[in-house]
Amino acid sequence: MDRTEFFLALIVFLLAAQIFQSEGQTAGFIMVPVLLILVLLPFYVVMAAAIEHDDT
Repeated sequence: MDRTEFFLALIVFLLAAQIFQSEGQTAGFIMVPVLLILVLLPFYVVMAAAIEHDDT
């Protein structure tokens, strides 16, 4: 999967999570992946940049 497709899939997932949320109460099965994405995505971006920097 291309990185662009990965980020587009993340955007779609996060938008679906926003739509799924109702009246301020979010189900746990949707909150756990959202929190994992928000926590792990910066690490992925930094590691991808470091790997690309090493290749040059």
